[in-house]
Amino acid sequence: MSFFVSPECAALGLRAGAVAFRSLAVGKAPPELRAEIARAVEEARSAFADVGAVGAAPEVVAFRELLQRVGVNPKRARPSVERLLAGALKRGDLPAINGLVDAYNLVSMRSRCSLGAHDLDLIELPVALRLLTGNESFAPLGRTAPEPVKAGEYGYVDARGRVLCRLDVLQAEFSKVTEKTTKALLIVEGTASHGEGAVRRALAEAVEVVTRYCGGTAEVVAWP
Repeated sequence: MSFFVSPECAALGLRAGAVAFRSLAVGKAPPELRAEIARAVEEARSAFADVGAVGAAPEVVAFRELLQRVGVNPKRARPSVERLLAGALKRGDLPAINGLVDAYNLVSMRSRCSLGAHDLDLIELPVALRLLTGNESFAPLGRTAPEPVKAGEYGYVDARGRVLCRLDVLQAEFSKVTEKTTKALLIVEGTASHGEGAVRRALAEAVEVVTRYCGGTAEVVAWP
C-alpha cells in the first residue's frame, strides 16, 4: 500500500485519502484556473462575513480541536484550511504558486478539507499519517536545515522517516511540487466532523480539477 492512516490517527478523528498523479505538466496556472479561483473566492467572501466567521466554521473548529488534542495551540499553528480561507477574505485572491498547487488550493477552499501534494520522485513510499516519535527529520518550506518535531504530534512520514507535512500546517521543503514535477502524491485530509463522504468528494474533485489543468493520469491509492 502506498499510503495509509495509522489506527491512532484514525482514533483522533483524522480521515485521509491519497491519489497518485503521473505525466503531469506543472506550469504557471492558466487563466481559466485563476478565473475559477476568483469565482470561488467570491463565493467564500459571500459565505463568511469576516475572518472571525472563518474560525467559527465547523470544519475549522474540528481541525483546531484536533490540534489541541495533540498539544498544539491552534492560534500559533493555524489549520491550513483556516489560513487559506482567511487569506482569501483578506486579499480577495489565492496565491499563485503553480498549476498543481493552485488547483488543489481551489479544491481545499471549496471542500474545507486540507490538501497537499508531494513530488513522487523525491519521496519513498509508503507514506503514513501517524503520530510522530520526535526522531523524524523535518525541514519546512523555505528552509534546508531540519528542525525538531514533537513526539505525539501527527504528521505525514515517508519510508525513510522524513516528515512530508507536520500536522496539516507545515509542508516539507524537499518534497515540494515545482514546475519540474511530473509525478505527485496528493493527500486529502478531513476530520470525522466533515460529514460522511466529504473527504471522498474532495478527493474525486481533486482528481478532476488537477487532470483538467495539469493533464496526466490519476490513480486513487487510498480512499478515506
